[in-house]
Amino acid sequence: MTRIIDIYQNMVPVFLKKLIDPETIRVQAFARSTLNQTRPFDRVLDAGAGECRNRQYIENRRYVAIDAAIGDNTWNYNNLDAIAGLEDIPFQADLFDLVLCTQVLEHVREPQLVLEELFRVIKPGGRLCLTAPQGWGVHQAPFDFFRYTNYGLEHLLRKAGFEIVKITPSCGFFGYLANRLTMFPKTLFWNIKKKWLRLLLLPFELLVYLLFVFIFPALLNNLDFLDKTRNYTLNYFVLGTKPAS
Repeated sequence: MTRIIDIYQNMVPVFLKKLIDPETIRVQAFARSTLNQTRPFDRVLDAGAGECRNRQYIENRRYVAIDAAIGDNTWNYNNLDAIAGLEDIPFQADLFDLVLCTQVLEHVREPQLVLEELFRVIKPGGRLCLTAPQGWGVHQAPFDFFRYTNYGLEHLLRKAGFEIVKITPSCGFFGYLANRLTMFPKTLFWNIKKKWLRLLLLPFELLVYLLFVFIFPALLNNLDFLDKTRNYTLNYFVLGTKPAS
């Protein structure tokens, strides 16, 4: 059965995706840019890989995907190399040159244990590429536990042993607001149970989609450069290393 997300991924042009959901594009670009810096035949662990979407960005690298396979019952987990929780990763120490962990840390019950396990399986001198949310609604319930500030992430990572290369907010207040506005039609209309009422409101619903999913977000995302402090953001992008010694 074709899913809405598959239709969105395969049929919607990139320029429309950038209007509707530029944050997903940013997360993918961050992961891809880190993968592009790896060397041929490096070992890459995708920790919390889900449907293994990062596999498409890797050539001549030994890609290993692990996930607990419980987050979203609509996802296809058949391409995983290992099904396991990240609190106890079934691989030997000092094995991977790069570990990817994108939009996962909010879904684990023991984030400190997970970061310690990621540290364990990374080679000395290896790298961690991690993204985690600060401002986001509940998703993949009931497996949604935490939100993070840059200070919280730095504390957890240093406690696990990592050296911090950079922690960067994914967007500022205007990008944050643009993303939140796209939830307005869903909140307003999707819970209407009476089909006749939903049909009656359809012209108004289409207008709301036009305004709150396309026009307002497009304007706000183009104003995001005005926020210099970026204390309100959707996600943080983290680069860390395991000390070589």
